[in-house]
Amino acid sequence: MGQILSNPIIDKEHHSGTDCLTAFGLCAMQGWRMSMEDAHIVEPNLFAESNEEHLAFYGIFDGHGGSSVAEFCGSKMISILKQQESFKSGMLEQCLIDTFLATDVELLKDEKLKDDHSGCTATVILISQSKKLLICANSGDSRTVLSTGGNSKAMSFDHKPTLLSEKSRIVAADGFVEMDRVNGNLALSRAIGDFEFKSNTKLGPHEQVVTCVPDIIRHNLNYDEDEFVILACDGIWDCLTSQECVDLVHYGISQGNMTLSDISSRIVDVCCSPTTEGSGIGCDNMSISIVALLRENESESQWFERMKSKNYNIQTSFVQRRKSIFDFHDFSDDDNEVFAITTKKLQDRLNRNKDNDDMEIDDLDTELGSSATPSKLTGEGRTGPIDLFSLEALLEAGIQIRQRPSSDSDGNTSYFHGASLSDMLASLSNAAAGETEPDDADDNNDNDSEEDDKNGKEKKGSKIEEIE
Repeated sequence: MGQILSNPIIDKEHHSGTDCLTAFGLCAMQGWRMSMEDAHIVEPNLFAESNEEHLAFYGIFDGHGGSSVAEFCGSKMISILKQQESFKSGMLEQCLIDTFLATDVELLKDEKLKDDHSGCTATVILISQSKKLLICANSGDSRTVLSTGGNSKAMSFDHKPTLLSEKSRIVAADGFVEMDRVNGNLALSRAIGDFEFKSNTKLGPHEQVVTCVPDIIRHNLNYDEDEFVILACDGIWDCLTSQECVDLVHYGISQGNMTLSDISSRIVDVCCSPTTEGSGIGCDNMSISIVALLRENESESQWFERMKSKNYNIQTSFVQRRKSIFDFHDFSDDDNEVFAITTKKLQDRLNRNKDNDDMEIDDLDTELGSSATPSKLTGEGRTGPIDLFSLEALLEAGIQIRQRPSSDSDGNTSYFHGASLSDMLASLSNAAAGETEPDDADDNNDNDSEEDDKNGKEKKGSKIEEIE
């Protein structure tokens, strides 16, 4: 599992959208890991700029050993796909295989990435409107699942080194499997990148110790039965079976007030461990995309109504599933508190630790997001560095944003003000200076709250845990 943080980074990346073929909701979260190494693609129409065949393309890329290869896939795979002759010829299954192989080739052409030791799993789908066809290409242990008639249908199979077919290739390429890992190192047997496992010049790409060549599964769509597709990294599948995840999506739909993005976010909440004291599951990066399969001329809201009318009557709620996954943890009887680790507001999380004399500076930084590695999710809407305080947190603290005339060319300058801002800056200044007691001069300041004084007394240091 590697190193983990003392508190999870719970800032979530959300994307949603719809067109005439599919609707989708995606959620991704760094969680307990030291950095975010997942990336994704959400493209409802590959030919939105033309009248060519309507094709939707979705993908989840789970990086390991770094985020570089996953980022490359998230940002470049669509353009690589469109360059393939098999794609231009309408050979949809072959073009996905060609795309995975070509992605490895393009990585090796990049001066910075050819010596990069990272890799990523990849699970992607193509949906064809004219052919009513769903095709999945998978390399690694991310997974794609189709919900059909309320039941899960595997659209991919996890590539683990212990599988006989995978182990046979590994051994034939002069590799070995030890502790369920390729050469005692890699926990999966197929991936994009990972070129240290693809160095045998006598073998083709299909035969290497680790290969990027995906398995392909095709499914002829029946819109009376087929409902949605779930693509997710192994951080989700370590916690949920395919059927459990399908059931949770249907449960969210039955609530009547949740979007696909809301449901994907709640599933991430379900799977994020409340503590690092368990077996290690729930401490990985989390990425999940839910893709609704729309009938011809069906809107997303009509799809929701059609799904609800099926009345599957799922018995297990988000709360119950979370409690069953982490049965070693003593959850509160308050259902809202069951998800506290991923849903509490910034100030609530700070208040949770205000009386903890052992709190250290990296704990505080992690809670605020300042010590986190910037999110590197790619695809639609790449994020930037995480700010020390989010706009929402500043506004909740009573800090206001004003504009005043400026001599600059843009005419106005935005600035922050409010008593809470002074209190916050003073508290952080004291913390940085290592002070353990508030300044006596502040005793007469009526704006200083008892809570701020307590927050100013927290100790500093660093704290990183590791799961073997």
